[in-house]
Amino acid sequence: MPEHEKQSALFKETTLLSIFSVSLQGLGLLLNVFLTRRLGAASVGALTLMGSFYGLAAVLSGGSGFIGASRLISEEIGCCGNPRRIFQYILRFCMTLSCSASLLLVFAAPKLTSRIPGAAPHTLQILCLSLPFAALTACFKGRCYAFRRVYIPAIAECIEFILRAGTLAFCTVFLIPDGKLNVLDAFSISLISGQIASLLFLACVRITYPEPTDCRLRFGQFLKIMLPIIGNACLVAILSSANDALVPLTLLQFGNSTEEALSEFGEFEAIILPTIFFPSVIQCCMSGLLVPELSKANAAGDSNKIRILTQNVLEQTVSFSLYVVLILYTYGGNIGKLLGGDELTGIILRWMAPIIPCIYLEIIMEGILRGLGKQNCSSLNYLAEYTVRISVLLICVPLFGFYGIVASYMACNLTGNSVRLMMVLRAADLKPDWKRVLLIPAGSLLLSWQTASLLRYILIRLHIGAMTEMAVYSVCAAGVFLFVRSVLRKMISEQASAYISRRTVSE
Repeated sequence: MPEHEKQSALFKETTLLSIFSVSLQGLGLLLNVFLTRRLGAASVGALTLMGSFYGLAAVLSGGSGFIGASRLISEEIGCCGNPRRIFQYILRFCMTLSCSASLLLVFAAPKLTSRIPGAAPHTLQILCLSLPFAALTACFKGRCYAFRRVYIPAIAECIEFILRAGTLAFCTVFLIPDGKLNVLDAFSISLISGQIASLLFLACVRITYPEPTDCRLRFGQFLKIMLPIIGNACLVAILSSANDALVPLTLLQFGNSTEEALSEFGEFEAIILPTIFFPSVIQCCMSGLLVPELSKANAAGDSNKIRILTQNVLEQTVSFSLYVVLILYTYGGNIGKLLGGDELTGIILRWMAPIIPCIYLEIIMEGILRGLGKQNCSSLNYLAEYTVRISVLLICVPLFGFYGIVASYMACNLTGNSVRLMMVLRAADLKPDWKRVLLIPAGSLLLSWQTASLLRYILIRLHIGAMTEMAVYSVCAAGVFLFVRSVLRKMISEQASAYISRRTVSE
């Protein structure tokens, strides 16, 4: 397939995944708002902690099967090897790990739930028994990405979300208020039902493998590659869970009650972070697609394709994230109130807006590093990043309360992503065109901000509704941003062409 057709296919797949992901993220955000209003922020905080522990258990039990399958099967396809054999290796590895971890965590459940108010060991034990299903689901999704059938995991995620959200909403309305079911049991039932439905759908999908040839990896060689991948995933999950567990504890040290600590933690996790990450679904989709694309290019030794892909996604991510900063900084207060938060929610959203480029770049850069097989560097960086985050959390939250959480998030993102960017540029052997990556998006942002601010001044004088004002402002800012960006890129391209022509004539 010609290169331009591959780029077009990648764009279409990213668009398709983005549509699915935006829809699911939007519905997930609405579900969080619904749960917060019906159950209270404290209950949502307890659910978040339980979800964090379950996420850790899922990664420990083979949740990195998605990354392993999408990357290693893609490399095998790129080398014209035997992807079926690689998938069998992945299934054997993940099932062995998940069954062992599941039994271990069943016995450790009482200690893990001892600090979660209202949590019962049997809730986590039931969830742990579902871990092999989660590992299988991750492997099947990774295989679909490797074979570029990205719509299949998207449909599976829709099925999972609909069943999970429907079950949880039903329990919230009819069972929890009457005391027939507690919040955490409802969470476990909804999670398992959605997961099993998704797995059944994926298991029914038929993948056509190429004609079998010699596999380039033996199982021992496969383990040498797979162990660092799962080690990186486990490290991130452990540090993330430790950070989540420390947030309510440090809020207690600030002087909050248990109810207040869980409420603030729940508001941060259910409203603030989902709002910040909601636009990043495009980056998440692109990151997932970059892993198999870069793995194939890396296996084939196509360094030029690696540099082009890396340059393009960095440029697009910076442009998009700066636009999100503009909208969130301007209307953070309105968005916070719209989602059921208080005045503090809007303040925190505006404070965290400047670090959005770092957050979105991290998503993309992690995909690049995984695709190029540099997960060991990623592990060291995550270790340093979470060390900074937890250190700032332990120092600042007892002194400043909720604002200390924001400080810890800012500190780790600014430091960690600076190092991550250097790793990506070195791994891709890329000397980026900084005019295209930074100067053009920054200039576009400045002009779109000034133009949209003038329009906002007029809209305020017309006394139209807040939602209408925000919609008109966002569309105007996007239009000006894209127009100015296009003009600046064209000017720089023409200058570069003129410079090359003059140099050719002089020589």
